[in-house]
Amino acid sequence: MKKRLQWLLVFVACAMPSIYFFATYLFDSRALGIDPVETLLAESGQWSLRFLLGSLAGSPLRRAGLKTVARFRRMLGLYAFYYASLHLLIYVFGWIQLDWSVFVEDVVSRPFIYLGMITWLVLTVLAATSPKVMIKKLKKRWVLIHRFVYLAAIGGIVHLWMQSRGSYEEVVLYGACLTALLVERLYRRFIPRFMARKSTI
Repeated sequence: MKKRLQWLLVFVACAMPSIYFFATYLFDSRALGIDPVETLLAESGQWSLRFLLGSLAGSPLRRAGLKTVARFRRMLGLYAFYYASLHLLIYVFGWIQLDWSVFVEDVVSRPFIYLGMITWLVLTVLAATSPKVMIKKLKKRWVLIHRFVYLAAIGGIVHLWMQSRGSYEEVVLYGACLTALLVERLYRRFIPRFMARKSTI
Protein backbone atom coordinates (compact mmCIF):
# COMPACT_ATOMS: atom_id res chain seq x y z
CA MET A 1 0.00 0.00 0.00
CA LYS A 2 2.82 2.38 0.89
CA LYS A 3 4.58 1.73 -2.43
CA ARG A 4 1.34 2.33 -4.35
CA LEU A 5 0.85 5.64 -2.55
CA GLN A 6 4.43 6.66 -3.34
CA TRP A 7 3.88 5.72 -6.98
CA LEU A 8 0.67 7.76 -7.13
CA LEU A 9 2.26 10.81 -5.49
CA VAL A 10 5.24 10.73 -7.87
CA PHE A 11 2.92 10.23 -10.84
CA VAL A 12 0.81 13.26 -9.91
CA ALA A 13 3.89 15.37 -9.12
CA CYS A 14 5.36 14.61 -12.55
CA ALA A 15 2.10 15.58 -14.24
CA MET A 16 1.73 18.86 -12.33
CA PRO A 17 3.91 21.07 -14.59
CA SER A 18 1.76 20.27 -17.62
CA ILE A 19 -1.48 20.71 -15.66
CA TYR A 20 -0.29 24.04 -14.30
CA PHE A 21 0.83 25.47 -17.65
CA PHE A 22 -2.25 24.38 -19.56
CA ALA A 23 -4.58 25.63 -16.81
CA THR A 24 -2.72 28.95 -16.87
CA TYR A 25 -2.99 29.08 -20.66
CA LEU A 26 -6.75 28.49 -20.54
CA PHE A 27 -7.62 30.81 -17.66
CA ASP A 28 -4.86 33.43 -17.50
CA SER A 29 -2.71 33.24 -20.61
CA ARG A 30 -1.18 36.67 -19.92
CA ALA A 31 0.71 35.09 -17.01
CA LEU A 32 2.70 33.10 -19.59
CA GLY A 33 4.18 36.23 -21.14
CA ILE A 34 3.84 38.01 -24.46
CA ASP A 35 3.67 34.75 -26.46
CA PRO A 36 1.99 31.99 -24.40
CA VAL A 37 2.50 29.35 -27.11
CA GLU A 38 6.24 30.01 -27.19
CA THR A 39 6.33 29.71 -23.39
CA LEU A 40 4.50 26.38 -23.52
CA LEU A 41 6.89 25.16 -26.21
CA ALA A 42 9.93 26.10 -24.15
CA GLU A 43 8.59 24.68 -20.89
CA SER A 44 7.40 21.37 -22.33
CA GLY A 45 10.75 20.84 -24.04
CA GLN A 46 12.74 21.61 -20.93
CA TRP A 47 10.58 19.40 -18.72
CA SER A 48 11.16 16.57 -21.16
CA LEU A 49 14.91 17.04 -20.77
CA ARG A 50 14.66 17.24 -16.99
CA PHE A 51 12.74 13.99 -16.74
CA LEU A 52 15.06 12.29 -19.22
CA LEU A 53 18.13 13.27 -17.20
CA GLY A 54 16.32 12.26 -14.02
CA SER A 55 15.68 8.84 -15.52
CA LEU A 56 19.36 8.49 -16.49
CA ALA A 57 20.38 9.44 -12.95
CA GLY A 58 18.37 6.52 -11.53
CA SER A 59 21.12 3.89 -11.76
CA PRO A 60 23.96 6.07 -10.36
CA LEU A 61 21.72 7.14 -7.48
CA ARG A 62 20.83 3.52 -6.77
CA ARG A 63 24.51 2.63 -6.61
CA ALA A 64 24.95 5.56 -4.23
CA GLY A 65 22.31 4.07 -1.95
CA LEU A 66 19.27 6.14 -3.04
CA LYS A 67 17.15 3.22 -4.18
CA THR A 68 13.85 5.11 -3.82
CA VAL A 69 14.70 7.42 -6.71
CA ALA A 70 15.79 4.52 -8.92
CA ARG A 71 12.44 2.81 -8.38
CA PHE A 72 10.73 5.49 -10.46
CA ARG A 73 13.29 5.56 -13.26
CA ARG A 74 10.93 4.07 -15.86
CA MET A 75 8.16 6.49 -14.89
CA LEU A 76 10.53 9.42 -15.32
CA GLY A 77 11.54 8.13 -18.73
CA LEU A 78 7.92 7.81 -19.82
CA TYR A 79 7.23 11.32 -18.58
CA ALA A 80 10.16 12.52 -20.68
CA PHE A 81 8.37 11.04 -23.69
CA TYR A 82 5.06 12.57 -22.54
CA TYR A 83 6.50 16.08 -22.33
CA ALA A 84 8.37 15.63 -25.62
CA SER A 85 5.07 14.64 -27.24
CA LEU A 86 3.38 17.69 -25.73
CA HIS A 87 6.23 19.77 -27.13
CA LEU A 88 5.60 18.35 -30.60
CA LEU A 89 1.81 18.79 -30.36
CA ILE A 90 2.15 22.40 -29.21
CA TYR A 91 4.43 23.05 -32.18
CA VAL A 92 2.06 21.41 -34.68
CA PHE A 93 -1.25 22.77 -33.36
CA GLY A 94 -0.17 25.98 -31.63
CA TRP A 95 2.92 27.24 -33.44
CA ILE A 96 2.38 26.31 -37.11
CA GLN A 97 -1.38 25.66 -36.66
CA LEU A 98 -1.34 22.67 -39.00
CA ASP A 99 0.12 24.76 -41.81
CA TRP A 100 2.42 22.18 -43.41
CA SER A 101 3.99 24.71 -45.76
CA VAL A 102 5.31 26.47 -42.63
CA PHE A 103 6.53 23.09 -41.37
CA VAL A 104 8.47 22.46 -44.59
CA GLU A 105 9.93 25.96 -44.41
CA ASP A 106 10.93 25.40 -40.79
CA VAL A 107 12.60 22.08 -41.56
CA VAL A 108 14.61 23.70 -44.38
CA SER A 109 15.59 26.88 -42.54
CA ARG A 110 15.74 25.61 -38.96
CA PRO A 111 17.79 22.39 -38.59
CA PHE A 112 16.86 22.09 -34.91
CA ILE A 113 13.30 21.21 -36.01
CA TYR A 114 14.23 17.91 -37.66
CA LEU A 115 16.77 17.21 -34.92
CA GLY A 116 13.89 17.54 -32.46
CA MET A 117 11.80 15.18 -34.61
CA ILE A 118 14.58 12.57 -34.63
CA THR A 119 14.94 12.88 -30.85
CA TRP A 120 11.20 12.41 -30.42
CA LEU A 121 11.28 9.29 -32.62
CA VAL A 122 14.05 7.82 -30.46
CA LEU A 123 12.00 8.53 -27.33
CA THR A 124 8.98 6.91 -29.00
CA VAL A 125 10.91 3.69 -29.57
CA LEU A 126 12.18 3.75 -25.98
CA ALA A 127 8.68 4.33 -24.60
CA ALA A 128 7.19 1.57 -26.78
CA THR A 129 9.78 -0.93 -25.55
CA SER A 130 9.65 0.07 -21.87
CA PRO A 131 6.91 -2.38 -20.67
CA LYS A 132 8.11 -5.49 -18.90
CA VAL A 133 6.64 -7.71 -21.60
CA MET A 134 8.92 -6.03 -24.14
CA ILE A 135 11.93 -6.53 -21.88
CA LYS A 136 11.22 -10.27 -21.80
CA LYS A 137 10.59 -10.40 -25.54
CA LEU A 138 13.63 -8.41 -26.64
CA LYS A 139 16.05 -9.75 -23.99
CA LYS A 140 19.61 -8.63 -24.82
CA ARG A 141 18.38 -6.44 -27.67
CA TRP A 142 16.40 -4.40 -25.14
CA VAL A 143 19.62 -3.29 -23.45
CA LEU A 144 21.10 -2.31 -26.81
CA ILE A 145 17.98 -0.35 -27.80
CA HIS A 146 17.80 1.52 -24.50
CA ARG A 147 21.37 2.71 -24.77
CA PHE A 148 19.95 5.12 -27.33
CA VAL A 149 18.54 7.08 -24.39
CA TYR A 150 21.90 8.87 -24.26
CA LEU A 151 21.51 9.77 -27.94
CA ALA A 152 18.06 11.19 -27.15
CA ALA A 153 19.50 13.25 -24.29
CA ILE A 154 22.28 14.61 -26.51
CA GLY A 155 19.77 15.36 -29.26
CA GLY A 156 17.50 17.18 -26.83
CA ILE A 157 20.32 19.34 -25.47
CA VAL A 158 21.63 20.19 -28.96
CA HIS A 159 18.04 20.96 -30.03
CA LEU A 160 17.77 23.40 -27.13
CA TRP A 161 21.17 24.94 -27.87
CA MET A 162 20.40 25.50 -31.56
CA GLN A 163 17.23 27.46 -30.78
CA SER A 164 18.60 29.41 -27.82
CA ARG A 165 18.82 33.13 -28.41
CA GLY A 166 21.95 34.16 -26.56
CA SER A 167 20.86 32.54 -23.28
CA TYR A 168 22.70 29.29 -22.72
CA GLU A 169 22.38 28.80 -18.94
CA GLU A 170 19.98 25.86 -19.29
CA VAL A 171 22.08 24.31 -22.07
CA VAL A 172 25.21 24.45 -19.90
CA LEU A 173 23.34 23.02 -16.90
CA TYR A 174 21.79 20.12 -18.78
CA GLY A 175 25.03 19.49 -20.65
CA ALA A 176 26.98 19.34 -17.37
CA CYS A 177 24.47 16.88 -15.90
CA LEU A 178 24.62 14.62 -18.95
CA THR A 179 28.43 14.79 -19.04
CA ALA A 180 28.60 13.74 -15.38
CA LEU A 181 26.26 10.81 -16.05
CA LEU A 182 28.27 9.71 -19.09
CA VAL A 183 31.57 9.98 -17.21
CA GLU A 184 30.15 7.90 -14.35
CA ARG A 185 28.95 5.24 -16.78
CA LEU A 186 32.25 5.10 -18.67
CA TYR A 187 34.23 5.01 -15.43
CA ARG A 188 32.12 2.15 -14.06
CA ARG A 189 32.44 0.21 -17.30
CA PHE A 190 36.11 0.60 -18.19
CA ILE A 191 38.12 1.43 -15.05
CA PRO A 192 37.46 -1.89 -13.23
CA ARG A 193 38.55 -3.78 -16.37
CA PHE A 194 41.66 -1.63 -16.66
CA MET A 195 42.52 -2.18 -12.99
CA ALA A 196 41.92 -5.92 -13.31
CA ARG A 197 44.28 -6.15 -16.31
CA LYS A 198 46.86 -4.03 -14.53
CA SER A 199 46.80 -6.29 -11.47
CA THR A 200 47.52 -9.35 -13.61
CA ILE A 201 50.63 -7.82 -15.17
